[in-house]
Amino acid sequence: MNDAEKLSRLAALARRGIPADVDAAHDAAERDRFVEAVSRGAAARRAAGPGRASPPRWLRALVERPRWGFALAGAAALAVALVALWPAERLDYAVEGASGAAGGYVSAPAEAEARLRFTDGSTVALAPGSALRVAEVDAAGARMLLEDGRASLRVTPRPKARWAVEAGPFAVLVTGTAFDVAWTRGDSTLRVDLREGSVTVRGPLSPDGLPLRAGQRLVARLREGDMQISSIEAASAAPSGAGETNGPGGGADGAAGVARPGGSRAEGAPAGLPDAAVVAAPSGAGETNGPGGGADGAAGVARPGGSRAEGAPAGLPDAAVVAAAPSWAKRVAAGDFRSVLAEAEQRGLDGVLKQGSLDDLVALGDAARYARRGDVAQRALSATRKRFPGTSQGKAAAFLLGRLLDDGGSPGSAIAWYDTYLAEAPGGPFAAEALGRKMVAVERTSGRAAARPIAELYLKRHPRGAHAPVARDLVKP
Repeated sequence: MNDAEKLSRLAALARRGIPADVDAAHDAAERDRFVEAVSRGAAARRAAGPGRASPPRWLRALVERPRWGFALAGAAALAVALVALWPAERLDYAVEGASGAAGGYVSAPAEAEARLRFTDGSTVALAPGSALRVAEVDAAGARMLLEDGRASLRVTPRPKARWAVEAGPFAVLVTGTAFDVAWTRGDSTLRVDLREGSVTVRGPLSPDGLPLRAGQRLVARLREGDMQISSIEAASAAPSGAGETNGPGGGADGAAGVARPGGSRAEGAPAGLPDAAVVAAPSGAGETNGPGGGADGAAGVARPGGSRAEGAPAGLPDAAVVAAAPSWAKRVAAGDFRSVLAEAEQRGLDGVLKQGSLDDLVALGDAARYARRGDVAQRALSATRKRFPGTSQGKAAAFLLGRLLDDGGSPGSAIAWYDTYLAEAPGGPFAAEALGRKMVAVERTSGRAAARPIAELYLKRHPRGAHAPVARDLVKP
């Protein structure tokens, strides 16, 4: 039965219970009783605790009492509307295995885990010795601060749900999923294992937010400025440390068909071959030396149709020693920024900027930004705008150039790029951030009075945007 049918049936019940001789005085009295019933229902609901609930007592009274002159079909419609629009209550939670101290602080004992159970069914399992603080809770979800240790979350998917786990300078944003998050305060390392659904990780190494898919592991080392994404399965199967740093000693890339010296084997490589025989060719192999080219000039690397990997056992087929590496875009998505930069420099940065594809330019710019190579990022973004004007990537490059200058301490120069982006893409994905950043930059360079009109415009266009608190402060008299 749909909502319209329910409403019609409820109205019919109300009509049958109303006598024909009801006078105005009786109608007014029953109206007062209706209001009183609604008030009692609301009070009872508050006393019952958190969670979404309907007020069944006054709803039953509405359809069962035969002497109600007020409302007729309108009362029935009002009842249905009130039930449908009844506001959601703030979530609540209970702590098991540890005492919840003031301020939402929960510390798991050294020998056992603690667990938080929320009233929407979401749970947080806190590993032994870990500490977490529930900073905010509302009807949409909760914001938690993982101070040290590991937490396993299973968030119940709900419309408009908003959950966040903050660890150091990082934040894991989620609506409904299952994942583990660990923060080691001593060495400022974050690890996120995503079991189900999707999350976005934001922080100083990924200011735009880095999305994760089910089955992926992210490891971010703040001190080293390094962020890597790999397969949970591959990283778990690799030797200790493999798949996380991909530095000396290597490890799994988390990408099928890719191996590194000292890392995991390439998918499809013949069994029984020594690891030294399984070597990945860099992206773009064959471009500089032409079809059927030769060696890359780097020890231990071979390409299809070219020379064999240095040190590969004689007599092995070429298919056994070569595996194609993923594109730059895929490597950036996997957090492997350094290899993209190294390969661009090996191929010749000037040549890449002048002749590279749009995808390669975008990937190079992203890799440079995430690896904090502002000089390379600025050249890649400028080349994107010059060679591919009018594309969405070319327009986005204007905003990213502004942000590079802004973050580099030149807010005055950044404003022109923010204006360029807003003119070219007023409804683009960075429009809110561009306008908010412009507002802040103008305040820094020209004062509050100059920034106030921008703040008013921001609040009009993005009343719930990330810069709204700053904008509201600026518009105060």
